[in-house]
Amino acid sequence: MKYVCRFSLLVIIVLSLVCSVAAQDAKVSSSSRIMISAHPLAAKAGLAVYRRGGNVVDVAVAVAYALGVVEPHGSGIGGEGMMLIYDAKRKKATVVDFKGISPKAASNRTLDLEKKSEWARSAKGASIPGAVAGLELARAQFGKLDRATVLQPAIDYAIKGFEVDSTLALNLESYRRILEKDPYTKSIYYPGGQVPKVGTLVKNPEYGKTLTQIQGGGVDAFYGGDIAERMVRDMRKRGGFFTKEDLLAYKPIIREALIGHYRGYDIITTPPPCGGMLLLEALNILKQFDLKECRKNDEYNLHLFAEVFKLVFKDEQTHNGDPEFSKIPVKEVMSDEFAFQRFLKINLAHAAEEQHIEAGALDNKNTTQLCVMDVEGNAVSLTITLSSLFGTGQTVEGGGFILNNEMQNFNPDPNHHNSLQPHKRVVTSLVPTIIAKDGRPMFVIGTPGGDLIISTIAQIIIDLVDFEMPLPEAIYAPRMFSIFTQRELEIEGGYREKSYRLLGTLGHEVKRYEGMRAYFGAVQSIMFDARSNKLIGCSDPRRSGAAIGE
Repeated sequence: MKYVCRFSLLVIIVLSLVCSVAAQDAKVSSSSRIMISAHPLAAKAGLAVYRRGGNVVDVAVAVAYALGVVEPHGSGIGGEGMMLIYDAKRKKATVVDFKGISPKAASNRTLDLEKKSEWARSAKGASIPGAVAGLELARAQFGKLDRATVLQPAIDYAIKGFEVDSTLALNLESYRRILEKDPYTKSIYYPGGQVPKVGTLVKNPEYGKTLTQIQGGGVDAFYGGDIAERMVRDMRKRGGFFTKEDLLAYKPIIREALIGHYRGYDIITTPPPCGGMLLLEALNILKQFDLKECRKNDEYNLHLFAEVFKLVFKDEQTHNGDPEFSKIPVKEVMSDEFAFQRFLKINLAHAAEEQHIEAGALDNKNTTQLCVMDVEGNAVSLTITLSSLFGTGQTVEGGGFILNNEMQNFNPDPNHHNSLQPHKRVVTSLVPTIIAKDGRPMFVIGTPGGDLIISTIAQIIIDLVDFEMPLPEAIYAPRMFSIFTQRELEIEGGYREKSYRLLGTLGHEVKRYEGMRAYFGAVQSIMFDARSNKLIGCSDPRRSGAAIGE
């Protein structure tokens, strides 16, 4: 098997998009620097900014802007996300939270959360996008370069055009029924009324104009100027909720990263309203077991993982929310005491059924992933999303960009932590993560995948730490997914035949996938090899990946 993997002395960028094709074999021009990206043009944007003297944050921001143009199905300035930044000199991790917020006019009265399928692919599904505010805050506070330099590659792609690759062509074919409902979206991505073939040049000059306005006017241009007027006009026309006042109210938030500990490593990840505390809970439960010994029989490990993830997802549903609106029990859920209480709930001999799974007691849908690291240990892991593939499926007229549909992720229960309230951030599973040892990032890691993100990252950490797999082997290893809301234990092919059979005797209803599937995410990671003082970057073959460098 051929690993999508390259080595570097200076810097690596790894990036993944929501797509469903096999990874490309990345080509690298020399041994001094490498980038691995789901789209070669996004990596070239990062390389250009690095050559201009940019640091890891500048590179990440440039790649994120470029991706919104060349991979419109996965992200864009109409989306939201979380950026985890590690400053090697200060040995400090910081999170830039640019999750979207709900419009003031959206409520349980105006939006039926029990019937999400009726409006999720419409303007009613859009939250106030946080991408521009978050990326600009990160660049201004942690980057080195000016806004004009960082944005220029994305502007060039939008105005001059870019060639459609197999991933975009496949997604435009798969989502044609949804996207062609909007004449403006159709005019951009279906020239002549047809799905563009691979190699077709696509231009989006109005997106280029929008980015040029941001280049000149920054955050104010997006949330308070002509761009904002276009979005609000679009909302009125299509029956959406957000207003100019909602846009002006948007602010990204600098948050403290969560830090947990797993078998001698520090696990640095995202705080609420994202899923980092649940990742740390899962690892705290799993470290009660000798997983290396259990691995002699795969069915034992798979059974443990399945039961742990059922408990963790129940706790996510019960305890996670926007910390600006509710007191979230972060320390309690991350604690060893809470993990031990949950550990005692696991039946080692039989799978738990949904009706018997309760949340732990307390004492009181598709994304884009990119990673950047330099040899000094400065690092970025950034997850950015439109929620569903292509978000609302509607392009802002005159703006050229698609809005997210995050509103579908609120809970219909008005008393729930994740209930819909004005200007609230919705709970999602985004967990960009850094694994550090003795103050030095050893791995930067992240994946798209919606509900599967937390369990996928946990499995990769276990493969790296417990099973001591090389990074490529960990990314290629088969994966599983289990959640308390479904009976099926979903597993990729690659385990021993008897393991699938024996899981049935433990009470699991196994759904087996042949080979590796994009459904199980697209892990992107960078490793620092202290012995050689090199960086090793790997891109998941489950979805498209490419590498360039110098």
